[in-house]
Amino acid sequence: MSICKEQINRLFAIFAVTTIFLSGFLLCQRALGSKIDPNLLKWDPAYYKKLLESLDSSNATSDEILLQKTLLQRLIYFSSSKPKTKIDVPEPTNQNEYLDLFSKFLSWAEDKAELVKKIEESKDNLEMLKNQIDLLPNTSPRLLTLELQYAFYKKSLEFFQERLASLSQAIKQTPKLMVKALPHLSLDLSKTRKMLDQNSASLDQIEAKIRAARIELERLNLLQRNDKAAKLGKVIEAMEAQKQKLLTDRLGILFLKFSFELKNKNKSAFDTGSQIMELAKALNGEPELSSEIAQLLNTMETLVFGMARTFHLQALQEIKLLMTKFFKTINEPIFSIDGTPISIMKLFMALVALLLGFIFGNIYKKNINRISLANRTLTQATRTLLANLGYYAIVILGFLTGLKMVGIDLSSFALVAGALTVGIGFGLQNIVANFVSGIILMFERSVKIGDYIEFDEKLRGRVVDIRMRSMTINTNANIDIIVPNQDFIQQRVINWTMKDKIRRFDIPFSTAYGTDPQRVADVVLGAIDKCNYTQIHRSPLRQPSVILKEMGDSSLNFYLRIWINGPDITRPNATTSMFLLIIYKALTEAGIEIPFPQRDIHLRSVEKDILLNLTNRRRREDMSEGIQTVSHLSEDEGKISDH
Repeated sequence: MSICKEQINRLFAIFAVTTIFLSGFLLCQRALGSKIDPNLLKWDPAYYKKLLESLDSSNATSDEILLQKTLLQRLIYFSSSKPKTKIDVPEPTNQNEYLDLFSKFLSWAEDKAELVKKIEESKDNLEMLKNQIDLLPNTSPRLLTLELQYAFYKKSLEFFQERLASLSQAIKQTPKLMVKALPHLSLDLSKTRKMLDQNSASLDQIEAKIRAARIELERLNLLQRNDKAAKLGKVIEAMEAQKQKLLTDRLGILFLKFSFELKNKNKSAFDTGSQIMELAKALNGEPELSSEIAQLLNTMETLVFGMARTFHLQALQEIKLLMTKFFKTINEPIFSIDGTPISIMKLFMALVALLLGFIFGNIYKKNINRISLANRTLTQATRTLLANLGYYAIVILGFLTGLKMVGIDLSSFALVAGALTVGIGFGLQNIVANFVSGIILMFERSVKIGDYIEFDEKLRGRVVDIRMRSMTINTNANIDIIVPNQDFIQQRVINWTMKDKIRRFDIPFSTAYGTDPQRVADVVLGAIDKCNYTQIHRSPLRQPSVILKEMGDSSLNFYLRIWINGPDITRPNATTSMFLLIIYKALTEAGIEIPFPQRDIHLRSVEKDILLNLTNRRRREDMSEGIQTVSHLSEDEGKISDH
């Protein structure tokens, strides 16, 4: 048994080694390409010199041969002398060395970003060359050129990768060395602030000169003074370079200030760090450079303050920056009205003023109603008038306050109102009437979205939308009908669900004369009590009842008075039909007759032919009845004689 296990383990080991070997071989073949000479990738100068001597002996002067010679010479140089990629990072001992190390760090960060791009480009070039080599036949004269190019890019890629590793290592060592040098540096905060002030003044001066020069350049271009415009353009470029240098110097000064605050463990270091990041983004739009600077500042803060405190202070700083950016954004103008800039903040304040107007208006309305109810000398109409007038006054005051906060001059608003008045006089009466009616309906809420209303005998449905000009009603047949708001103000509207969803239904039915009305009421009410319909409303003042309406020509006419609380009140036909079925079933089971009209016909005049035919027909019927009677009698006599 153990021997079998050993053999199985041995087979598995052989299989694993074979699989790894084949995978590595296939990967190498895929990476190198099936047609690429592997000797070209060994970086052997002797092999390259041998190929170069063979090309020189051929005395060929074509562009292809010249390119091959150039590539071989570069490969000989790269393989013979290894370029220096290691970077020494010295520890700074004074302020100048400290700033110099920061400048080197910025240069390393830029080189690193550039190397990352070059590495990606080299990989793309290698992939493209490999595909081209695979497509060429072995006898193609261009094959050696592509192979040499592949080897050159491969060697360049190795150099880029080594250089990138060295730069990454130097960038990683820099924050530790800077923090280590902080206690030994004599940093002067007042001198640093003075340097910042001088730098700001120089930046302001150069920016003013650049603006003036650009205005002059535009004037020269309009006058078509091309020579002077070209010279001035070069001057502007020089001033832009000077401005860029001042910004770079400012970045170093801010870093000194950051280091001083970090040395004294001052929380303002995080504010200075934010300023450094903003300036770095303005100087160079590369995200990699900004990321490296952010990593440098974050590492130094963590080494000085510790992980937990750094995280806490950074979170506070981020919140502060977000709030500052948020308030700056909402205060920026998004449009202007008559030269007045309008920002999101102003609109928000205006909206708050309007909402406060509505809130205080509602509070006033409720309080005035409560106070006036205690005073019995005031009538209901007076109470309503006081409440509505105060409510509208407060809302209008809130609206005007909102306009003032936005910055709109009320005098211009009066001009707009005057223009609207003129427009109304020229034919906008109906539009304005519908607009005002819509506002009144929204404020009064006598008709709301979701209410079931009856506008006239043919229009009945649910309100699904209220706009400034019209109202949309959806009928039970799922038809949307648009009605102008003015019609709701001028005509009578029945609102079935204004305050609640309770409605009384009067279901008519009849019974025959001779029926006990009390028994009819008991039977119908008993059937209502036994039905499983849950929307019947019952209260001390609202109970189902059967009422004798009248004694008709051929029936006793009743109606079932019942209160419904629920969605079925908006389906009167279906609800009435359901109760009629219950009543019919109850009356039928109780044996109570449901009558139908009976009439006596009196003929005042008949034509002679019609009367003669009726008389003859009657005689024939009487004779047939007599014959049948005689036959029955004879049969009876025969039966008696048999007995």
